[in-house]
Amino acid sequence: MCSWPAIVVAAIAAVVAVAALIVALINSTSPAPSAATTTPTYTAAEIAAAQRQLCDTYKLVARAVGVDTNGNNPAFARIALTNAAAMLDKANADPALDAKHRDAARALATAYRTLTAKSSSDAFTEAEYRAALGDVNAKEATMKEVCANGGG
Repeated sequence: MCSWPAIVVAAIAAVVAVAALIVALINSTSPAPSAATTTPTYTAAEIAAAQRQLCDTYKLVARAVGVDTNGNNPAFARIALTNAAAMLDKANADPALDAKHRDAARALATAYRTLTAKSSSDAFTEAEYRAALGDVNAKEATMKEVCANGGG
């Protein structure tokens, strides 16, 4: 038979366990204090510098793409398009860029990559290639417009 001190100790242990469970449940369901997130702001000089950097990159890659895609070496054309997309992606990463510049650069980089993929004569039809080329031309026109007057 159990002695009364053992029963008292067991009862106290049970009460402590229930109390610990209640405390744990209350603490686990209470919402964490919300931290106010603020959108970073950029000075006019930072925004202008980001736009200028993106547009300088665009002008550089557009020149390389223009030369290498009009040459007689398809490998150079593909390299130029792939490089151009990567360089636009890097310049596009500046958080000070506005949506107009960022969206135009992303769209052109995507069009460059698509044209690279569709330039394989064995995998895609001439019509698919021409459609991708037309998309590049349209996206380049948009980027050129965005970068007119230094990009700002």
